[in-house]
Amino acid sequence: GFFDAEAAEIVTYDPATQRAFVVNGGAKTIDILDISDPAAPSLVGQIDVTQYGGGANSVDFRDGVLVAAVEAAEKTDNGSILFLDSDGALIAQVEAGPLPDMVTFTPDGAKVLTANEGEPNDAYAVDPEGSITIVDISGGVADVTQDDVVTVDFSAFNDADLAPSIRIFGPNATVAQDL
Repeated sequence: GFFDAEAAEIVTYDPATQRAFVVNGGAKTIDILDISDPAAPSLVGQIDVTQYGGGANSVDFRDGVLVAAVEAAEKTDNGSILFLDSDGALIAQVEAGPLPDMVTFTPDGAKVLTANEGEPNDAYAVDPEGSITIVDISGGVADVTQDDVVTVDFSAFNDADLAPSIRIFGPNATVAQDL
């Protein structure tokens, strides 16, 4: 019993340390669990992601690096991608688009990608565009800077003819804002 409601959203695993990294939405942490004995997991650490923005939305792990997609304190603002070691220490941080989620390493490990949801606020007064952030980590994560980041948007599709089955929702929403 480590967790309350909203405690385990996304999980990734480091086979070298036998640790699981769990997005804990309720606590706005990434919980680090030792699962060397799966019948008796133990909490060995927590990463408080509020020092970097709002809550974490997604995590992935590869070659000793934990990567986390962290939304901004105001979800319509640009979020961050964190690069951390297996103990949770920050290696690097770069800016992503609004509400980054589904962070993943490419199969060759040379890049990290996030799907930036760009959700509107409750009043639809702010409705950021969705996008994809691509981070080139081929030179190693210790040297990653914002210069290694490209964010691709979907504005080229705003004037496209859409199939009748595709619905764009929200006041004056564009394709790039809604898809």
